Amino acid sequence: MNINRDYFWFRLFKTRGIGPKLLVSVAKTLEAENLNPEMLPRSQSDLSAKFPKLAKILNGKIRAEEREKVTTAYEQLKKQGIDIIYPGHPDFPPHLLEISPILFVKGQQKRLMSDSVSIVGARNVSDKGIRIARKLAGDLAREGINVVSGYAKGVDSEAHLGALEAEGTTTLVLPNGINQLRQKNAFKKFNWDRDVLAVSQFDPDTKWIARNAMVRNKLVCALSKAVVVIESGPERDTQGKMSGTFNAAKTALSMGLLLFVLNPNCLDNAPEGNAALIALGGHSLNPANGAKEIVERAFVKTAEPIPIPNQNSAEQIPLF
Repeated sequence: MNINRDYFWFRLFKTRGIGPKLLVSVAKTLEAENLNPEMLPRSQSDLSAKFPKLAKILNGKIRAEEREKVTTAYEQLKKQGIDIIYPGHPDFPPHLLEISPILFVKGQQKRLMSDSVSIVGARNVSDKGIRIARKLAGDLAREGINVVSGYAKGVDSEAHLGALEAEGTTTLVLPNGINQLRQKNAFKKFNWDRDVLAVSQFDPDTKWIARNAMVRNKLVCALSKAVVVIESGPERDTQGKMSGTFNAAKTALSMGLLLFVLNPNCLDNAPEGNAALIALGGHSLNPANGAKEIVERAFVKTAEPIPIPNQNSAEQIPLF
């Protein structure tokens, strides 16, 4: 098959010995030398001769015997309507490079660049928390905001549903491979092709493990301008198990994102984690006008900058 950009990145992603750090190095090297994958020679010897910096990163890692297996996996993804988003892709948010250089997506991939807010919270959410999560997501959707969450039981699913019921859009950030995605019954009535984007940073066949649920939190945050916590337990429970919601909230703060935390007094049984997160710097949120406050704080309109021509935007002519 001819080299194309998404196959090139998928080939690297599936290559043993090439992890996220090396993928980032490849992306930075291609950008620095104003290269596209189509321009690269097919043999390692030619690559070493023409592009030694890139060859140094890839030397000895690309194995010809793996090509057929990788090509088959790539073609299966394409048949399922799954796209690969990579550095330099028009829908790849540049700030995600160090977080997840390769994304597997199904649905409206342009949602990756949408104005978005993440809504997170406990799996075992209270009835009142469910109502608040759905209403807040719906209100944000009516403001034109894309709602991001993790597609887990509880707050995550309620937030997705709230946005969809308001005829808005939502992004599911998966803690497993995109081939493991299954439509939950409550979601089947909605138009997935139009209104839902599923995103995974993991190998397409990866099954759910708790560690990846935590890893996924950084991507949930990075896809948004603000993060909202509905209900959170303490950072660690009595058995020492870390709260995924608390972890996501601390991740948002560490990334310099706005963190909104539902005022615990709005709930019948005040969640311990909510008060702790407000003390750490989260903004206490009143759900009555929550969406309006979030939009006003997170999406302040500024004067349009004067466009500057891109000096590196010369047309690239594929060599293959």
